[in-house]
Amino acid sequence: MIAEPMSGDFERELTRRVWTDDAFAAKIEHDPAGALADMGLEVPSGIKLKVVIQRRDRVYFTIPPLRPPHVPKPPEPLNQFDLWSSEGVFIWIAPVAAKFKLLALRSLARRRGEPS
Repeated sequence: MIAEPMSGDFERELTRRVWTDDAFAAKIEHDPAGALADMGLEVPSGIKLKVVIQRRDRVYFTIPPLRPPHVPKPPEPLNQFDLWSSEGVFIWIAPVAAKFKLLALRSLARRRGEPS
């Protein structure tokens, strides 16, 4: 499959594809790495990605993993919550350690959207 040209704004482009392509929307929830590959993007190694398409009649809870009692509390927050671009319609919830890999993915998308 040939990747479609991207606008350079990863979140907007992903949202647009989900809103306008039912097959892509189904794939992004069941095979996010494959769907992003269709966009010409590779999920960074070590990142397991789950995409949830928000439904108007649903409330979502993200439950942090259990920390054994003998393990000290981590010095940084476990999850990073960011509301990024896309006019407030796109949210990342990620471990802080994964944020830099996600930033790299966004940078790659931006570079793909730049004129040659």
